Amino acid sequence: MPDPITPRLAELRRQFGLRLREVREGHGLTQEQLGELADVDRKTINRIENGMYSPHLDKVFQIADALRMPTRDLFEWSGAPEHQ
Repeated sequence: MPDPITPRLAELRRQFGLRLREVREGHGLTQEQLGELADVDRKTINRIENGMYSPHLDKVFQIADALRMPTRDLFEWSGAPEHQ
């Protein structure tokens, strides 16, 4: 059984998921369309957007490439942690 995540990590996952949803919808894509473009299962996109799944870095790169945006832009949201 995986270790439980801290409240801070849960919040960061939630914020990342909200950012991904915002960008995806801004591109006019459904979860399924983004999944096809990024070669990621639609259910995985859904779990990421709902903060239920923390994607491996390779998946983040695939998603950013599919959205044609710099990877770092997926990590920019209001209240995002700065270099600490």
